[in-house]
Amino acid sequence: MGKGRKKLPTELKKMKGTMQKCRTLENEMSVDLCIEIPPSPDWLSPIGKEEWIKITKQLFNLNMLHQVDLKLIEAYVNEIAIYIECEKQLRETGRVDEFLNSEGELIRRQAKPLVKMKNDALNNALKLASQFGITPSARASISAPQVTNNTQINNYFE
Repeated sequence: MGKGRKKLPTELKKMKGTMQKCRTLENEMSVDLCIEIPPSPDWLSPIGKEEWIKITKQLFNLNMLHQVDLKLIEAYVNEIAIYIECEKQLRETGRVDEFLNSEGELIRRQAKPLVKMKNDALNNALKLASQFGITPSARASISAPQVTNNTQINNYFE
């Protein structure tokens, strides 16, 4: 017998409009929201830092940025950065390696290792992105939270 549906947090059920009292936990774990947007980690590449700002700002404005999620967000933005960096390099160097014999004849062609790295990074990023509602299909199942004056003011000054 299968495991059934993946359990969703109560807040997410409220946002989706599918919350039913009989399906909620009485003592559901809750975690702290970030009270401000944290700075990007120093170790991220410039592309990763740019993506960090974009993602954390969006999640913060939706009251969905939690302290315990920051490492997963780091992983997501790092995977996106790897994907973009690999793609840029592949555009410069080509996607296929050609191997020649001693007489200069083509023996075989093979995709460069960067192609696999790029594809793996994208797959990892997509798995993480769906956890935060960043993918289009994940967003489609969540109704947007109420926008408060505070959120509008935060967006105005940035």
